[in-house]
Amino acid sequence: MAASGGRRVIRGLVVAAASLGGCAASAESPPPRDVRASASPPVPRVAVPAALPGGSDRVVARVDGAPIFASEAFRLLALSVPDDAHNAVRQLAVDRVAAAEAAAIDAAVPTAVVERELARLLSEQERKVREASKGAKDLSAYVESVYGLKPPAYFDLVRSALERSLLLERIVLFELSRHPRTQMRLIRVKERPLAEEIHAKLAQGADFAALARQHSEDASGRDGGVYPPLPSDLGSPLFEKTESLAAGALSEVEEVSTEGGPRFRIVQVLARLPAEAGAFAERTAAIEQALDGRPLSPLELEAWMRIMEERHQIRVLGLGADDDGA
Repeated sequence: MAASGGRRVIRGLVVAAASLGGCAASAESPPPRDVRASASPPVPRVAVPAALPGGSDRVVARVDGAPIFASEAFRLLALSVPDDAHNAVRQLAVDRVAAAEAAAIDAAVPTAVVERELARLLSEQERKVREASKGAKDLSAYVESVYGLKPPAYFDLVRSALERSLLLERIVLFELSRHPRTQMRLIRVKERPLAEEIHAKLAQGADFAALARQHSEDASGRDGGVYPPLPSDLGSPLFEKTESLAAGALSEVEEVSTEGGPRFRIVQVLARLPAEAGAFAERTAAIEQALDGRPLSPLELEAWMRIMEERHQIRVLGLGADDDGA
C-alpha cells in the first residue's frame, strides 16, 4: 500500500508523502501537517467522518421507490475523483491496521487529550460555519440541515474519528521509537555555486536554520530544514550517504536528482537516537511529550506505513477489481 500522489477526500491521516527512500531528493518533500485537524472542514463545508451508521451498503436515495445504494455512489466518486476515492479506501485500510496495532500493544489516548482536542476541533468548525453563513447558522443547525444528523449523533461521529486520529499518532511514534533513528536537517538549492557558498558560511558558524529558511527549496526550509527523527534501518539513500557523519557534522555539497532536475544538497546530522525499549504504557509520558505542540509529520506516517506493509497483509484493490480472498 505505497503512498502516492493526491491528497485525501476525508482530510484524514493517509497522506501523499514521498517515500522515505526518496523524501530528501523529491521536488518538494511534504510539509508537516497537523493530522489532528483532519476532521476540520474547509469553509463552508463540515467534514462528516467516513463511517456513517446504517450498514455496509445502505440506501442513500430512492427514485420511484427503487433504491440507490452507497456502493453506487462510491463507484461514481471513484470514476469522477479517483484520487479522493482511493485515498478514502487507503484511510480505511490504515484505520484497520492501526486498530490491530493498538490492540497488540494495549494503546490508548488519555481522556483529557481527547476532550481537549474535541473542544478545539468543534470550536474551529463552529467558527467556520458562522463565518461562511455570516452568522445565520451555527454548527448544529448546519449539520442537521446538510447531513440530516442530529447534533449528538454528529458529535459522536467526530469524537470517534478524532480518537482514531489521536490513537494513530501515538501508535506511529511508539513504533518508530522501537527503531534506531536519525534526525537531520538539510538545505537544497538549484545551483551548485549557491550551495558551495552556503556550505562555506555553515563551516564558519553561520546559522543553519536561518540559511535554510532563506534559501532552501525543500519544504522543511520553513522549519529551519529540520526533519523528524526517522528510522535509519528502513533503507534510504539519504541515510546511506550520511551514515559516516557524527552528530553535528556537515556533509559536503551533494548533487541529487529530483523531478525538477538536479539539485544540490547539504545535510547536517543532529542526533542519532537508539531504539527504545519498554511497553506502550511505560512510554506514554514520553510519547505525549513528543506530541505536545507539534504535529505528526507525514514522513513519520510514511515510515510507519512502510513498517506495517512488512507486518500486515495489505491489499488495496482497484475500481471494479474482484477480491479473490487472497
